[in-house]
Amino acid sequence: MKLIKQYPLASFFVLAYAITWTLQLAAIFLAPAQGMSLSNETNFQYFLDLLGGRLNSAQALVYLLFTLGAGPLFAALIVTRVVEGSDGVKDLWRRSTLWKVEAKWYLAAFGIPLALALVSLGFGLLSTGGKMDYAAKLPIGSFLPFFLYMLVFTGIAEEPGWRGFALPRLQSRYTAEKASWILGLLWGVWHFPFIIYYNLAAGIAPMIASLIGLTLGIVGWTIVNTWLYNNTESVWLMILLHGWGNAVQSYLVLSSNNYAAQTLYGILPWVIAIFLVRKFGKENLAPQPRPRA
Repeated sequence: MKLIKQYPLASFFVLAYAITWTLQLAAIFLAPAQGMSLSNETNFQYFLDLLGGRLNSAQALVYLLFTLGAGPLFAALIVTRVVEGSDGVKDLWRRSTLWKVEAKWYLAAFGIPLALALVSLGFGLLSTGGKMDYAAKLPIGSFLPFFLYMLVFTGIAEEPGWRGFALPRLQSRYTAEKASWILGLLWGVWHFPFIIYYNLAAGIAPMIASLIGLTLGIVGWTIVNTWLYNNTESVWLMILLHGWGNAVQSYLVLSSNNYAAQTLYGILPWVIAIFLVRKFGKENLAPQPRPRA
């Protein structure tokens, strides 16, 4: 407890990594024996199967281990409770349910991922002469349920930690841009076990390229997230952006089976990020002073 109080930010990241990596690595190692492949789309199907009683006990254990690896959420709650007590938890809850923001920010949260996906698909089509091997990873009719699933199991599972806890504390020490770089790099590395699992069959070199590309792409996306959060201080909006972005990416970009579109989707956030830094400045990424812990 003393170490957590003395080093709350470091404690948060250690706990976030420890919780997620311990539980999700266990799930990853157990999954092949159960004929399971873990991804956002398959996890959604396993969730439906769990509700319908179609998973055996071993399969249910794999799914629950992976799902409970919500390290950022649990770490934020634990460290906030230890350092700031119930008042800190109440404030985190307040920001996580702050839905009364100007309509333009909702437009940004829904519009940016959609615009990135459509532009990426457009360039992908050009790269293949207008041909695309589209195959939806999930039925089209499942889009809304899948979005709600992503809202809970990626948005709520992560954003109270990344934007609700870590970002304001990083911005107490660093500029908004530098805080975004630090958070983006650590957020990217947090994904490493899953990315390694997902790309291991492709070989070492492609896997390393995927790790580097993902991390750098997440840094650019983090700058965009910081801009949105610093203008609203709404963790709820970040939860919405996270869940919506994953759903749109799955149905439009990943389902396209187009390498150019998928690569560009990771690069394009940097175009927005560079524009935002130039327009609003590195200090706050917003017209007003950045939120700090």
